[in-house]
Amino acid sequence: MHFAFCCLLALSSVACISPSVVETGDRATKLTADQLEWNEPNELDVPGTYVSIEITGQLAAVLRKVVYLFEGDGTYTGAGLVDGAPPHFEVISGTWQLQGSELYLDDAPPASLQVAGDGTLRFSGAEGSVTLRREQAR
Repeated sequence: MHFAFCCLLALSSVACISPSVVETGDRATKLTADQLEWNEPNELDVPGTYVSIEITGQLAAVLRKVVYLFEGDGTYTGAGLVDGAPPHFEVISGTWQLQGSELYLDDAPPASLQVAGDGTLRFSGAEGSVTLRREQAR
């Protein structure tokens, strides 16, 4: 009987772990790309590291994920997880330039660029769109 009491006491102390508080930003419901308020970007909106959260159109049939690092000096590097046989990463780098709401990567045709208040970017073109979430700086 004494043994059962000790086990019960040990189990009850485990159940008394103090609760933790989840930060407000971590509790909030995440908005989808369609629910965000999109605005025209300026050059200060672009620099940063981004990871795709949504890929639509013909691009979605080819790309699983995209990561970009845009530097303030006008250079960039990016990697795309291509849904091929076998799936593989393709890496690109070069220069970027923003003219109005058009983002130019090297000599490629421009993509229409929009920015949301939380720093999310959306590139749109004839083949679809890519919505990218800004990653926190380390």
